[in-house]
Amino acid sequence: MRIVIAALTIAFVAGSAGASQLDFQPAPVSPGVAQYQDFNANKTLLESSGPIRHRRPWRDRDRDYDYGYRSQPQYWAMLGAGTFDPSNQPGNGLYVNGGVGSVLAEQIDLGLQVSWYHRSTGGEEFVREYDLPNGTHVTQVRATNSIDTDLVPVMGTLRVRIPVSSQLQPYVGGGVGWEWLTVQGTDTNGVDFSNDYDGFGAQLFGGLNMNVARGTGLYGEAVWNASTPKAEFFDPSVGQVVREEVDFDGLAFHGGLRFMF
Repeated sequence: MRIVIAALTIAFVAGSAGASQLDFQPAPVSPGVAQYQDFNANKTLLESSGPIRHRRPWRDRDRDYDYGYRSQPQYWAMLGAGTFDPSNQPGNGLYVNGGVGSVLAEQIDLGLQVSWYHRSTGGEEFVREYDLPNGTHVTQVRATNSIDTDLVPVMGTLRVRIPVSSQLQPYVGGGVGWEWLTVQGTDTNGVDFSNDYDGFGAQLFGGLNMNVARGTGLYGEAVWNASTPKAEFFDPSVGQVVREEVDFDGLAFHGGLRFMF
């Protein structure tokens, strides 16, 4: 009896060892027979049975638009200089212009623009206008030994670019804001004077952008400035408080650099 039990035990152990050495191979492919995946491949179960993932195609960050939508916010800045000639004031002077803003739509720019007109000269006249208490309007030409004039327009602007080509973009636009004027100097009697004015201003402009490198371009622009800064102060020449205004309508030209980032 012990011999029979020992023989059965040896046979069982040998059969189990043989079965553990076998690899289960899939059956040959035949129509109508389901196939099973080989789990001995160098993949985890999650990699083998997980959903198929597609990588998002790479997109150039420098492109402004993709299928009608902007890929990222885009901004611009400009800096230039030129000349401004007020129509009703003698002479002309330096005109410096700077601005920053964002691209609202594919060809529309919104921005904030600050300009500075400066003229410093000797022996030149200054034209001003004011109303007397009785309603009389007076235009006075004041002779000076020296005079410094500074006008600072601050404008909110809208610019519409016209895409003629990838290198050239004409544009038109306008702005509204406020303008500050300071006039100081010495009159022909040797008396020093200094007056500050301010008031609403508006501009219309047109120009041309020319791209010269990625994100960098040149521009040239013509601007019509319309403003009449005003002030109220005591004028010893007439012995009373007057409301004075200075006409600074005129045409400016400037050019410089434009950046996109």
